[in-house]
Amino acid sequence: MLIVAYDNRSNFEIADPILEEIEDAMVRTLLDQEIEVECEVSFSFVSVDEIKKLNAEYRDKDVVTDVLSFPMYEDFIVHREAIIKDNPFLPLLLGDIVICIQQAETQAKEYGNTLTRELSYLSVHSVLHLLGYDHMEDDEKSAMRRIEKEIMGDD
Repeated sequence: MLIVAYDNRSNFEIADPILEEIEDAMVRTLLDQEIEVECEVSFSFVSVDEIKKLNAEYRDKDVVTDVLSFPMYEDFIVHREAIIKDNPFLPLLLGDIVICIQQAETQAKEYGNTLTRELSYLSVHSVLHLLGYDHMEDDEKSAMRRIEKEIMGDD
């Protein structure tokens, strides 16, 4: 159902069980959103310097962030049937996810999570972005947060 192409450009070694949890979180997200075709995601772990540079370049925000999502399709969730129908090749490339492992580790400590849980949450969050969800408006933010909690099993 999901192919993940990992690229670790950070100084941290990511253990296989963590990668398995990340993939599981992304698959749960696709299942929750009823995406039933084989998909592919490019997933990069990067340093603080690289995420800050990318954030400045693509979002005009010269600050460190935890994750950036680069969707292949605009509003995938709205146009999914047409996108899937018009794309005869599978897996369907959804886009790129870039996570700063150091920022994720800092946030995990701040929120009382394990690093694995934080990376899983960020993966769910990012896949939702790849599918066209956003959180710029309050109603979008609450809808996205509700979906994230459901997928992560938070009540």
